[in-house]
Amino acid sequence: VSSVFEPCHGHVRPEKYYSACVFDSCVLPNLDLECSSLQIYAATCADQSVCIDWRSHTNGVCSYTCPSDKEYRACGPIKEITCKSSQQNETSTKQVEGCFCPNGTMLYDSGVDVCVKTCGCVGVDKIPREFGEKFTVDCQDCVCLEGGNGIVCKPHECAKQSKTTCDGEGLREVSEINPDDSCCPIITCKCNTSLCTTNAPRCTLGFEVHSHIPRGQCCPVYQCVPKGVCVHQNAEFLPNSSVFVDKCQNCFCTNEVNVSTQLNIISCEHIPCNTYCEPGYERQPAEGECCGRCVQTKCIIQTANNSDLILSPGEFENDPNNNCTIYSCVNIQNQLISSKSEITCPAFDEDSCKPGTITFLPNGCCKTCKYSNVPESTIHRMNFPLVSIHFPAIKADIYSAEANSLDHSCSCCRESRTTMKEVKLKCPNGRSISHKYIYVESCSCQNTECSNSQSSELQTTEENDEASTLDRIKRAISLTSK
Repeated sequence: VSSVFEPCHGHVRPEKYYSACVFDSCVLPNLDLECSSLQIYAATCADQSVCIDWRSHTNGVCSYTCPSDKEYRACGPIKEITCKSSQQNETSTKQVEGCFCPNGTMLYDSGVDVCVKTCGCVGVDKIPREFGEKFTVDCQDCVCLEGGNGIVCKPHECAKQSKTTCDGEGLREVSEINPDDSCCPIITCKCNTSLCTTNAPRCTLGFEVHSHIPRGQCCPVYQCVPKGVCVHQNAEFLPNSSVFVDKCQNCFCTNEVNVSTQLNIISCEHIPCNTYCEPGYERQPAEGECCGRCVQTKCIIQTANNSDLILSPGEFENDPNNNCTIYSCVNIQNQLISSKSEITCPAFDEDSCKPGTITFLPNGCCKTCKYSNVPESTIHRMNFPLVSIHFPAIKADIYSAEANSLDHSCSCCRESRTTMKEVKLKCPNGRSISHKYIYVESCSCQNTECSNSQSSELQTTEENDEASTLDRIKRAISLTSK
């Protein structure tokens, strides 16, 4: 300290100031009074026109802070020069420590603490203005008058703005600060979505809601657009996924779109079917069956040599190995019934024929002779065979050539011997159950009386069908006898 304040020791003795500084630092350390003794000693030295710049040697302990537009000086004029005092050439030799206007500037006035480069005007905003300068402050248009006559202001005039109207839903008028002119607010339309009244719709299956806000509007516009899926039975299916339509088809969702529905198209193909049916059967549509069902449409007759003979309803045919046997097929009440007819030849005496005249009747079953010594009437009777026609479980009819009519012997086929049997049935779920049923071992026909009265439509239909078949056989036998 002695080296810093040494220039002043000859003018002001430092002992009492030094003692005060030691006391402030040691006895009262928490009060930060150690800088006071140094400040008082430096001020006393300044009164003696000795300037000591001591604060820069305290390592910032006794710093001095000035406003941004001022700078610190250890020794400055006790009365700073202003725009007015500079014209009066007022000077003083006394100096004081403090904050002063930087070099090249001066204080505008003792009552207006603003540093200016030129002496013009300073208004309430404390911003220096040059003479003739126009400016706006507190929404007043002002001008700095020449010759130091002060500032004149008038209300700020705003530029004309085009009228803004907010007609769209959700829009409202809002006053905002104009970045180009803070004194003149601008009216703009602001969006307030809470004012929108349109709600998002509920789209049908296969569609979803999309929204967008048109340019210049506030509220969103909603639209149901396709998802790009297939729809079946209130369910959505992604492209290339399987879709169950029914058990007879394999279906899947495609990427192809139906133009009218805007939904993806479901493509199906039928499950391959085995179209083969046994001889005498044809495949016909059946409810609940994907590929239909083989239904018998012809009679399947096993001949004497165990070969199968297939006849359509109304057809009849000789046994391939026995011309005396005729097979036929009839349809009674939608049931196919096969019949076997046996030709019974009349008694034939070969001796009654002339040698070399024995031959077969056209039916290929019964023998006859071209010429004989037997009366013609007897030969005529011999040439008409008897035909025995067997309808299983229906009736037996015998045709008599002499009577030229059919002898009917009606009977009903019934079971004559049965047994009770038991089988194990396996269910689709894997369980097995026992089931008992009556097994028919043999049948027999019970004689009944036939009535000529047509008591029911069913009886009439059956008799007509059987009679038709018998008539055809009868005509066949008649033709072969001629």
